[in-house]
Amino acid sequence: MKRILLPVLVLLATSAAPAFAEDDGEEFLGLLRRTTPKAKELAQRYIDNAANKWEGRIVCTPEDDREEARRAAVLAYFESHPTEMWRPQRYLIMQGLMAAFPCDRKS
Repeated sequence: MKRILLPVLVLLATSAAPAFAEDDGEEFLGLLRRTTPKAKELAQRYIDNAANKWEGRIVCTPEDDREEARRAAVLAYFESHPTEMWRPQRYLIMQGLMAAFPCDRKS
């Protein structure tokens, strides 16, 4: 079983990696820091895409000015965790949102 499993895992790892490549935190932080409307819109799409999948379950962002609150939280997290910038952007986005807007699970 081990003889078969190892080559299959190696094949999957080498062939699938480029298809699932994602920008790291450093690249996304550069996008977040841009002030052009296009850059802001693109960054917001990434943030909202990640947040909307988990909204109400592990992330509970405020209703008022939700987009700006999410963007500010993610930017603050990225800037305060420079040693984590090698991680995928989606992971870091979610870490920032969960740190700023955890859902209250007491009820």
